[in-house]
Amino acid sequence: MSFLSEAMGRRSRYPVVVTVCAALLCVGCAASQLDFSLASNDPVQLGATDTRPVVIGVDNFVDLRPQKRGSDNKKWMAFIPGVLWLDIDSDVPEIYTAFTPFNSRPLAMNVARSIAQDIRQSGLFESVLFLPEDPYQETGYRLEGVLRRTFVHERGYYYGSSIYAWLTRVFGLPYVSYTVVLEVDLRLRSMATGEVVWSGQIAGERKDKYHNVYGVAHGREGKHLIAYNFSKIIGEALPRILQGLTQAVDEG
Repeated sequence: MSFLSEAMGRRSRYPVVVTVCAALLCVGCAASQLDFSLASNDPVQLGATDTRPVVIGVDNFVDLRPQKRGSDNKKWMAFIPGVLWLDIDSDVPEIYTAFTPFNSRPLAMNVARSIAQDIRQSGLFESVLFLPEDPYQETGYRLEGVLRRTFVHERGYYYGSSIYAWLTRVFGLPYVSYTVVLEVDLRLRSMATGEVVWSGQIAGERKDKYHNVYGVAHGREGKHLIAYNFSKIIGEALPRILQGLTQAVDEG
């Protein structure tokens, strides 16, 4: 009887194991469909303004980020009993994130392309081109950029040990929190004179806390959570950037 009871007990656990595995598989499949671009989901409008009859070309940005942090060597510490969380930092999040993959394009290109799209959607200029896609197009102005910093601080929660942390994640307890920092220098150059007629900066920090594995898998507004927070930093700076660009073009 004891053998039979033990066998039946093992069989009764099979549906639970299958359910858990299916849930984890669904989470992974959902994450692969997320948008990694940094363009805003809410185009910025400056009110009733006319479209300027000029063409602006956006160059690929120069990448001058520090590349100091980007290792998960600390993750072995999660096996130590009593570890509640681990903090891991990354300066190059598109090729390394500790707790969830952020497999975007190289961020200098991603930022430049996204800003070009945001400016185009504003309708303030006749045309806005992303020059790496059409490098021989004639433009009246060229927007140049330097990517100074992309920093992601990730806190992964282990609830005492990674040996059973997967169970807390399946049941929806917080899995990861983010702090995201972005710094970009911008300048607008007149192609007629070669002079820089405007300069500005995007600089911001956002904290996004206590996401479970399901929230990470679904992202926010269709974007990966890291991409979403970068896009929000850009979006918050856009009204000021657009005002600077239109003023420079009007005065030119």
